Parts: sequence; C-alpha cells; structure tokens
Amino acid sequence: MSMSLAAIWQVAAIAADKPLPDNGTYREITVKSFKECSALCKADSKTCRGAQSLQPDITKPVFICHLNNGFGATPLFPSEPPTPLNMNIALADLNAYRGQHGLSPVILNDKLSAASKVHADDLALHGNISHTGSDGSDHGKRVQRQGYDFSIAAENVATGQKSWDIVFKAWQDSPGHNENLLRPDVTDFGIALVYEPKTMYQTYWSMVVAAPLGEAEIYYRDRTMLNVTKTH
Repeated sequence: MSMSLAAIWQVAAIAADKPLPDNGTYREITVKSFKECSALCKADSKTCRGAQSLQPDITKPVFICHLNNGFGATPLFPSEPPTPLNMNIALADLNAYRGQHGLSPVILNDKLSAASKVHADDLALHGNISHTGSDGSDHGKRVQRQGYDFSIAAENVATGQKSWDIVFKAWQDSPGHNENLLRPDVTDFGIALVYEPKTMYQTYWSMVVAAPLGEAEIYYRDRTMLNVTKTH
C-alpha cells in the first residue's frame, strides 16, 4: 500500500466523523487535487454553486473537497438577489431601442405582464427554461387566459441574468430574441422577473410583445365560432 493511498483513507475516516458545516456544504469527499474537486462541482452543476478544498497535510496530495449549494446559516457562496425590475425603465429602454430602428413605441400592458409573470413563476417552480408551460400552454394561450385578444404575440424568456440591463443586452445579441424586440407589428409590452434562489438559474425572465385584435377581427372571430357551434 502506498503512503498516498493510506493517507487518503486516514483523512477520509477522520472527515467522516465530523458533521458537515452549516455553510452550504452538502457533500464532503476526499480527492487528490483542487482540480478534481472543481470537476465534481461542475458535474453536479444543478446543485453545486461552488467548491472548497482543504489540504490537512501540505506534504501529502490529499484534499478534503466540500461541494457547496450556497445555503446554510453562513453560506460560503451566498446567493445575490437580482436588481429589482423597474418596468418603466424597461419600457423606456425598449422604446429607445425601437426608436433607433425607426419603429413606433409600445405601451406597458398589465395583461401581458400578468401572462409573463405566470410563465416566469412556472419556470422558477420547475427550475427550467422553456417557452412551453408545465401545463403544455404556449405564450398565446397564456396571453388569452389574461383576457387579451391578440392579432400577434411573441415571447422572450431568459434565466440567470441579475439585472434588466444584462438580460436586455442578451436579448439584443440573440437574433431570434432581437427580432421580437424589433417587431414592427406590435403595440403592447409586458414583462416579469421571478427570483427563486433555491434553483440552479435563480432568476427567471419572461416578456411578451403583442398587438390586440381590432373590433372587426373580434366580431368576425366571434361570429365564426358561433356559426361553427350552430352546425354541430
């Protein structure tokens, strides 16, 4: 038996007898390098927010690796909440950006913001990023549920960004998202941010741009639905 392996076993036995510190450490394992510890954290990225390595004896290549989720009484990697979303600033920034491209401004719409909040809440609850809700809904259905009849509606989502400035820039840099920011056929805008620190992404953004149905379009739609109902 080599000295390094014996040392590993000895340190592991000592570590196993000690309770884990209440600093977000959820797993303790003996490794041979900090690089190995970092790799374990990366492999468990859904839970691990950071890793700490302790070397009890500097003459031996033995490290105690602490994988940390950022919670506990004294977290080593505390979660930083995002900058609160100011909808008026978001609206002003979006309209300034649209103006640079010769587009008409949009107005803030409470129903679109409510639809955005429903989806951001859903993403935070499940800790994922998707345009499809956990109930199978798409953004059009979520907008309709808020009582907004639309002729066009488009949605952007994002996760992880800690401020409006950062997420707005990320959307501008993404061709598909930028296309929604610069749609010439929309008049209304809604946005929401949800913070859930116990999830991997922590911040969940959802925004919708849309244009309402005109009175003639609503009349035609309702009459069509009525006629279809009568024939069955």
